[in-house]
Amino acid sequence: MNDEPIVRTRDPDGREVLFDTSARSHLRVRRPDLLQYVDVILATVSLPDHRTLDPERGRERFYRQSILDRRRWLRVVLDFNAVPGRIVTVLVQTSDPREAR
Repeated sequence: MNDEPIVRTRDPDGREVLFDTSARSHLRVRRPDLLQYVDVILATVSLPDHRTLDPERGRERFYRQSILDRRRWLRVVLDFNAVPGRIVTVLVQTSDPREAR
């Protein structure tokens, strides 16, 4: 399990982001069905459809609208309090993040 690779990508601002063992373990426990979509998670980071600040300092939310179901969004929460940035969690939501607030 610890020999799983750390996957790297860059966000649109050029910042390096890691999908590491911690992110993988979090998903394995909380949302194991999303582990098969690591490529989509990384694509959400590198080419998001929408971005917002997270309520927690130093974090951002990156969103990608689902191609299969346009009513669903993939949300990837990134932590930039350290370099490189890290993927903290991933989830699917039905609310459009562009309409929030």
